[in-house]
Order: sequence, then C-alpha cells, then structure tokens
Amino acid sequence: MPKCRYCNKNITKFDKEICPYCGGSRPLEGVESNTVDITQTIDVLNDQESTSFVQHKRITNGLLMMFLGMFSGDLFYLGFIKNGIIRLIVNLVFFVILFSIFYFLEIFSSYSLLLSLIIPFGILFIFYFILGLIVINFKNKKDSNGVFLK
Repeated sequence: MPKCRYCNKNITKFDKEICPYCGGSRPLEGVESNTVDITQTIDVLNDQESTSFVQHKRITNGLLMMFLGMFSGDLFYLGFIKNGIIRLIVNLVFFVILFSIFYFLEIFSSYSLLLSLIIPFGILFIFYFILGLIVINFKNKKDSNGVFLK
C-alpha cells in the first residue's frame, strides 16, 4: 500500500488528491508506491510457540459420567474445574440429606447404617449412569476450550 508523503500513513491509490488522515494535497506525488504481495505464505509456529492440544472424546466423557459422574470426573476431564467442584459439593449435600433421612427415620430396622449409606450412593450412581448413556449419544458437547468432542 502506498503511504502519504506528509503523515506516512497507509492510504489507497484512489486518494491521489487529498490524504484522508492529514488532509495534505497530492499525498502520492513523489512517493514510490510499493505494493504488498498478498499471496505470500504464512509462517508456521515453532514448536516452542505452539501449545499442546488434546481433543477430548465423547465416549470417554460418557463413561466418566456413567461411573464417576457423582464425583465430577467428566467435568474435570473436560476442564470445567469450577463446575466440577460445584457438582461435587451439591452431590455431597444430596448424599448427606438422603443418608440422614434413611438413618434417622429408621426405615430399615436391621442394618440401618449400611443401607442408609448404600441407598443414596445407589441413587446417585443410577442417575449419573443414565445421564452418561445420554451424553454418549449427544453430539454437540464442547470442552472448556470450546472444541467439540470427537
């Protein structure tokens, strides 16, 4: 692109009479108009400048949700650390509430402690197992980098 002889800013070749930046008359007079080759190649990043990138898999995410969903394994895998911690706390509160309901109401007279621990764990496991089956078939899920799962 040619440059104005007064302000040295890039102007178009159609600005022969007045510079749009400084208002100088005949800004291209006496200036060589060098053109830029727009077909030049783009330099490739060096290995040191590039970042390592791993594309996450939909199957792995679904399996992690099926078996470690209550511990937020799928969210930590995708890079959603904050959401994973929030889900972990919510599941812990839900587990404690269900445990206290089953334990203190003494629904099960014998083995009340053992069943009060197993039943809330089983409920959470079944819930995330079903969600994991759904997530495996869900094709438009993205990771924390905004990249679709493959």
